[in-house]
Amino acid sequence: MPAQHHPAAAALTPGLHQGRQACTALLRQVLTALAPPAGVAVPGAHAPASPLALSLASVREVWLIDRQFNDWPLDDPLVLSALGAWLRQGGRRLQIVGVDFDATARGLPRFARWRRDWMHAIDVFRPVDGALPALLWGLLVAPVLLQRLDAPDWRLRAFTDPVHARAARAEVADFLQRCESCWPSTTLGL
Repeated sequence: MPAQHHPAAAALTPGLHQGRQACTALLRQVLTALAPPAGVAVPGAHAPASPLALSLASVREVWLIDRQFNDWPLDDPLVLSALGAWLRQGGRRLQIVGVDFDATARGLPRFARWRRDWMHAIDVFRPVDGALPALLWGLLVAPVLLQRLDAPDWRLRAFTDPVHARAARAEVADFLQRCESCWPSTTLGL
């Protein structure tokens, strides 16, 4: 039996997406859809809530997984505003797994600054051995999974069914057994 697509995520086109502009737009679309659909002032969000936004507004956990995030639209003010509005609802967790957070901090200074204000709702992990399996790279916002296939060629595969999201979540949970917390919000020195 073929996997069923989540009806509320219908505005997101499942399948392969290629090219830097298309992949960045897809990441931005999903991240901004996290903002609550009504009653939250998000700059640029004047249209009625999309089915994707209605579906993702109730999500309690978001996973961002990549070696470093400089290619992600995380410095975009609209994305940061949407993530902040989503986290402000309480009971939400932004989970970030990566390897090179120094590069991320340098490449995304607005995101690095924003993250400090939200550290109570953000967990950051790094693999103990430094190896991050490419199969885990992407964005998981169940029922949406954006799997990053390769960074240089800009290819993402989008899934909108709960089966793929659950399988990815299980793989991430297993992988976290080999990770440690990292990227403190402040560095203490003597």
